[in-house]
Amino acid sequence: MASDTRGLGVALTVLLLLFMPGASTVVPSIDATRTRHLPLPPGLLRGPESVAFDAKGNGPYSGVSDGRVLKWNGDRLGWTTYTYSPGYSSEACTASVRRPETVTESRCGRPLGLRFHLKSGYLYIADAYKGLMRVAPGGGEATVLVTEVDGAPLRFTNGVDVDQVTGEVYFTDSSINYQRSQHEMVTRIGDSTGRLMRYDPRTEKVTLLKAGITYPNGLAISADRTHLVISSTGPCKLLRYWTKGPKTGTIEPLTDLPGYPDNVRPDKKGGYWVAIHREKKELPFGVDSHLLAMRINADGKIIEEMRGPKGVRPTEVVERTSGRLFVGSVELTYVAVATRK
Repeated sequence: MASDTRGLGVALTVLLLLFMPGASTVVPSIDATRTRHLPLPPGLLRGPESVAFDAKGNGPYSGVSDGRVLKWNGDRLGWTTYTYSPGYSSEACTASVRRPETVTESRCGRPLGLRFHLKSGYLYIADAYKGLMRVAPGGGEATVLVTEVDGAPLRFTNGVDVDQVTGEVYFTDSSINYQRSQHEMVTRIGDSTGRLMRYDPRTEKVTLLKAGITYPNGLAISADRTHLVISSTGPCKLLRYWTKGPKTGTIEPLTDLPGYPDNVRPDKKGGYWVAIHREKKELPFGVDSHLLAMRINADGKIIEEMRGPKGVRPTEVVERTSGRLFVGSVELTYVAVATRK
């Protein structure tokens, strides 16, 4: 019976890939059924959404449900506090059975996208409630840089990436109508009030690059620094926003996806890893396996995938050395580490 189940799982995977938009052949698949876990400290703490590494390769760093960003220091020391938003206190921000994180996060913050500027050592944080923040090397209390753009408050700050040459910071605000705790509404009604912004640390000015985007989430700067790749979560698409060249200032579709994308991170080969939070047509029964992430090339073609248990709903995948892939999730109590074999 076990062998029959595995055979059925392979068959379903093949059929899915054959009918996947933009895919004409079966692509290589990473099995993330069994992963190493970097468990968060005990309690009700959860949700290591984004995964970042500093210039020395230390980390991962990840934001969690009580508003802090934690740093992994190895198996012996585990996680320690690296940074927190102004006004943070463990008493007010620690969730309990009677006081869930949805109650505390509006006060304490909820770090989503994380990205280091490697030269300066600054960590930039897209906090869903606080806005765009930055913390100096060594950590401590973060500084809030941007809370509104052109008079409109940031309601759902989400993704961030840093141009490592200029130091400019690109970030998204997923909706001007709904906060993170109402993220399902953004998808349900097709809210198209999302925005893309750029912050220049040299002038401390923020520029609105594009408004009216449907649920902009994670983003990544292209290897040649000519454009950004942005996940549009509700429509299950990737978009391309041009920052250089004759198309500067325009946005266009890059590819359709078979699920709801979250963060986008470069694969160091000119392409990207895209976390798939949930498949569009996911069956609640059958084989306990679903699509976790996809690797695409610069043209949007799917070239590799990752599959794993349905209970894992990733928000970010970051590839490091030796084939290790660090998987963040807003729902889990650990960062997972899968290995390409």
